[in-house]
Amino acid sequence: MKRLLVVLLLLVYARADAKAIREEYDNGAPETGAPPGAVIAPDVPAVLKRHYQDLFLVGNIMSPRDLGTARFDVLTKHFDILTAENAMKPMHLQREKGVFTFDAADELVNAALNAGLKVHGHTLAWHQQSPEWLNREGIDRAEAVENLTTHAKTVAGHFRGRVVSWDALNEAIIDNPPNPLDWRSALRRAPWYNAIGEEYIEIVFRAAREADPDALLYYNDYNMDNPGKSLAVYQMVKEINERNPNVLGRPLIDGIGMQGHYRVGVNMEQVAAALQRFASLGVQVSITELDVQAGASHTLTAEQALLQGVVYARLFALFRENAGALGRVTIWGLDDGTSWRSMTSPTLFDRDLREKPAFFGALDPAAFLAENESRLLAHKTEPLQAEARYGSPSLDTADPLWRTAAEISVNQHIMAWEGASGTARVLWDEQNLYVLIAVSNAELNKANPTPHEQDSVEIFIDEGNHKAGYMQKDDGQYRVNFDNERSFNPAPVEEGFESRTVVAEKSYTVTAQIPWKTIQPQAGALVGFDLQINGASARGIRQSVAMWNDITANAWQDPSLYGVLRLVK
Repeated sequence: MKRLLVVLLLLVYARADAKAIREEYDNGAPETGAPPGAVIAPDVPAVLKRHYQDLFLVGNIMSPRDLGTARFDVLTKHFDILTAENAMKPMHLQREKGVFTFDAADELVNAALNAGLKVHGHTLAWHQQSPEWLNREGIDRAEAVENLTTHAKTVAGHFRGRVVSWDALNEAIIDNPPNPLDWRSALRRAPWYNAIGEEYIEIVFRAAREADPDALLYYNDYNMDNPGKSLAVYQMVKEINERNPNVLGRPLIDGIGMQGHYRVGVNMEQVAAALQRFASLGVQVSITELDVQAGASHTLTAEQALLQGVVYARLFALFRENAGALGRVTIWGLDDGTSWRSMTSPTLFDRDLREKPAFFGALDPAAFLAENESRLLAHKTEPLQAEARYGSPSLDTADPLWRTAAEISVNQHIMAWEGASGTARVLWDEQNLYVLIAVSNAELNKANPTPHEQDSVEIFIDEGNHKAGYMQKDDGQYRVNFDNERSFNPAPVEEGFESRTVVAEKSYTVTAQIPWKTIQPQAGALVGFDLQINGASARGIRQSVAMWNDITANAWQDPSLYGVLRLVK
């Protein structure tokens, strides 16, 4: 009875706070010097983990430098479980072969345990943030197997009894696999795969299981709300577990981690479908790296903050509904100031560790949605629009005509890693569409034989702006890498296409001339249009994708996701 009374009181406080927040945001933020939409009443009688203590663990990330600070105090107050943001990744634990450096990770783990937190390990195998020697290009298969096994066994064994679960393998499946039912064809051609083959997956899971039989072992990946990618992961885990049903008492893969790097426009139905698909395998599912981007340039308006809160509320309402399948929901970042995506303010706390509307949306989804969901329903997301000026420029970047067109930002990153981005300018005449894309922060790497894995730009055009969910005869995808090597979808759109590239250190510029195929363009016409920048890593693997409009990673097959280009004179 006493516990029920406490819960009821917490709900009353949360509802009152939600109403107060809405009124505060309606009237603008208080005069405190903080950006609008950031300030919330500092004394909040609500603790996040208490609202989910009978459902699933609620977690966050931390670095050793945060120990003994106010950030660690907030984490221990609101969360059950800690993930090391970087301290347990291969690069930090074994920078030199055979030399394991556990000091920083041990300090973090021990502090978490002493504070009553559980610890999740991240990660044993990944194509990013791993030392080059571990799985270098051209390494002998036997040596690669030894390196992988030794690292996984040593690390998992070192933390045995202190870590409850591991991301044994991170991000092994490509985006938009062409045949999701064939998971082998969807495997990322990353260094571990190149050195060992598909067997590396079972090798790392077996090594970790042998080193710590009690720790749950996860496969972890981003964009799992993408139906094709989630199906490929499903097929992979299903087959591996059917082939390995009893490895020290249970199937080899214990769980699937859906990272959850979302935006305000995330498709909730696709998130739910992926979660339920994975749960049907009988494995534990966790949301492992949740954040929701809103706003820009470190600024979150009052309206954006409330919309973000509604999205968090919808997500946590979904997690409540599926609590039987969920082991953990971890937010990837304690506050906006230290988030890896701080420019888009994606976390529950502002830069001064004060609760945002997102916190209250996560705390009590039903109450928050009752107060605020109508705002999101009224907030219809329209495709981005840009103008193409009339003119017939040369493909020389110095042609002054290019400067008559307004810049288009290509900077919405849809992968977990933020890399190359850029700006574009567009012109048109009766014969062609002309596009200039200036790319920065590029590795200038084309080592991978797969074109979209190289540093390259992609231009998508739907001449009639039909917004069909599939490619039609007036649609085309044009890809150009920094060395002016080109590929097309479908192949016939290549006819008449011309391009040039100019390369500088860590940057390049592409100019392209694209003939009209099906329309006679005129001022005022609307054309479906999108732009994509693929960023390769130094090792030749695509590590980032920046888009102009589409944030689903499906523009290559779905023209309904394009933005809109208006032709003007």
